[in-house]
Amino acid sequence: MATAPLRWKFAGTSDIGRVRQGNEDAIAWDEVMGLALLADGMGGYEGGEVASNLAVSTVLDVFRQPLAPHWREAEWTRNISDPVLKLYAAVSQANQTVYEAAQQQPEHHGMGTTLLAAYFHENRVTLAHIGDSRIFLWRNRVLSLLTIDHTVIQQQIDNGEITREEAPYSEHRGILTRALGVDPVVEVDMREVASQSGDIFLLCSDGCYDMLTYDEMVTILDANCDDAHEVARLLVHKANENGGYDNISAVVARVL
Repeated sequence: MATAPLRWKFAGTSDIGRVRQGNEDAIAWDEVMGLALLADGMGGYEGGEVASNLAVSTVLDVFRQPLAPHWREAEWTRNISDPVLKLYAAVSQANQTVYEAAQQQPEHHGMGTTLLAAYFHENRVTLAHIGDSRIFLWRNRVLSLLTIDHTVIQQQIDNGEITREEAPYSEHRGILTRALGVDPVVEVDMREVASQSGDIFLLCSDGCYDMLTYDEMVTILDANCDDAHEVARLLVHKANENGGYDNISAVVARVL
């Protein structure tokens, strides 16, 4: 008997939080294409808001178009699957667009953004990641982290200079080692993950996951795993309840 094709349901919430004067996060999704996005901007007066929204809109626009022929003509792309290459091309264009916008507008010089992208196709999910926003997978009542932060703190942990327990108190907290739009070319972490019915892929800005304990996230997911919108709403609500020191954003992708 043929297996029924997987479907997905997206939902998301973005909130200014309780301290910040503006929201530099941006979220978006297209269920028809199977693409979910989250960006957390930074830099200058309104620069972060410009960068995150420009990144998200550019990825969506490029992804909706056929893959440009030059990507397939390059030698290094021959063994790369179409989903991975198409997402990489869209993210690369977003980096160029944000970078060029920053060069043309002095008030936005140095702006940049984190970026998360999850592309759902058939029984797989292609992920792209830059910065310290995070993607989690909820499967069989276990929450797993699928991304590694591009931060000074993560480098220090990897090098054995500090422990994870010491990390929240580090003076380097919040300093990125990689962001979209800061340089003409950016390195993108990409991976593909098999998906199955019942999975929940969770895209979070640091203002969301930093304000929640692992147990709090698990409790929300466990009690509301059939409702993507309620998961997103409750995660943001709880992060605000715990202080809301930053903008708070969550995108939830539920595999059906």
